Amino acid sequence: MSPQAPNGKNGQMSKKLLVVDDQDSITKIVSKVGGQLGYEVRALNDPTKAFDEFEGFRPDVLVIDLVMPEVDGIDILHKILAMGTSARIIIMSGFGKSYLRLGQEVGVFHDHPGITTLAKPFRRAELIALLSNEGT
Repeated sequence: MSPQAPNGKNGQMSKKLLVVDDQDSITKIVSKVGGQLGYEVRALNDPTKAFDEFEGFRPDVLVIDLVMPEVDGIDILHKILAMGTSARIIIMSGFGKSYLRLGQEVGVFHDHPGITTLAKPFRRAELIALLSNEGT
């Protein structure tokens, strides 16, 4: 597990959240909810930078869209999981459950059980449950 950084509130430790989605509106929503839940958040709309950001930031939770231009979430997922990460991963897609199942199968392939799904459009309560670790 990655080290946690103080969040400035009574010396408590905060978890790190990385959000990767080509839609700015989605990264803003997930970032806002994550921040409200006490996460230190970084968000990217450029999927080509996702792996380097993941490697440098070492988030506890990754929220990633599966369908993006240039580099899709499946490719990023393969690369991150090949590192042997223990991060919880929440995969998102608005293209149907088959894409989400494919993402989960990538997790099974890499023996990483911590992958959950979030279909777009999602409700705020669904996101809160997943980020609060209640939806796994």
